[in-house]
Amino acid sequence: MSGEVPITIPKLKVFVTGGTGYIGGAVLTTLLRSPDFEITTLVRSESAIETLTSPSTNPKFFTGSTPKCVLGSLSDTDLLRKLASESDIVVNCASANDLPAAEAIIDGLSESGEGRKKILVHTSGTSALATYNGGDEAGRPYDDTEDLVEVLREWNEREEYGHRTVTLKVAELGKKKGISTYSIVPPTIYGQTAAIIPRLSIQIPPLIRTAIETKKARFIGSGSAVWSNVHLTDLAHFYEILIRCALSGVAKSGDDGIYFASNGEKSWKDIAYGVKEAVEGLEGWDGGKVGLESWTVEDAAGIEGVDGIRDAQLAFGSNVITVPTKALELGWKPAFGGEAVLESMKKDAAALWKQFKGE
Repeated sequence: MSGEVPITIPKLKVFVTGGTGYIGGAVLTTLLRSPDFEITTLVRSESAIETLTSPSTNPKFFTGSTPKCVLGSLSDTDLLRKLASESDIVVNCASANDLPAAEAIIDGLSESGEGRKKILVHTSGTSALATYNGGDEAGRPYDDTEDLVEVLREWNEREEYGHRTVTLKVAELGKKKGISTYSIVPPTIYGQTAAIIPRLSIQIPPLIRTAIETKKARFIGSGSAVWSNVHLTDLAHFYEILIRCALSGVAKSGDDGIYFASNGEKSWKDIAYGVKEAVEGLEGWDGGKVGLESWTVEDAAGIEGVDGIRDAQLAFGSNVITVPTKALELGWKPAFGGEAVLESMKKDAAALWKQFKGE
């Protein structure tokens, strides 16, 4: 009928931190495909702004909208507070350990005014529940239907750890300030996904790089310690599912808002076998067979990408198996597992091999 005024539904304002990182880049790209969101992201360089906002550079990622980019870092707490106050949803993918940043974001959301959704999705990590036993198997599986706030609190009483401290504080402050908080706690993340600025994962590539340099694929102790894992694509999809379930009121928040996102597990010796196969299969590899070898945590602590003994214990020799019951109940259906881990290591090895050769 002529003269009708079309109905326009305002987009929800989403603020993403870490949008140029490994997890945040995948999440940002996933959310950009939604017509429901108007997205702002925090970046640390002008070159990143150019890459993220130029359809001519990455046309396949854009469907009519680009992210608004703001130059800054997590240390700019006043800026974080302001950007959060202008948002319905904040997705923090930048750091699991930065308490002042998390506090600033929650403060900002609490000031966002009537009509705003006041939702925070925080990123933590399962090292918060990792048991180190010299590289041997230990501990028990954790299910996200458990009282994880109490579990994390008990662990933190024995030893304070940033992942635990911030996750607990997010839930506590959210309740005090009327913010719906959700923490996603991923295990070992592997794989590549569509992202405007591609990155390698954090945990496995240092082992691949070391194998290229030394012709040894290594594991701590017996290598029987086990971690759960998840493909980056599956993880990014869960962020979107959780956001939509939070908006509909289906997802539990606060003390009950801690969610695992895992799909399978492997021992560190399994990972070493995968590293060996990935490096030996490199195009142009002339280093012969890659040996399998146990090494000390002190040796592991000295490689590139590892920050000391505690980091090496948690990253390469500890145990943490997680069961994502609540995530699955929300409709998350991870598609990758099993051989996808090895395929991911082969791709990571190829990228690192190019770096090694200076290409």
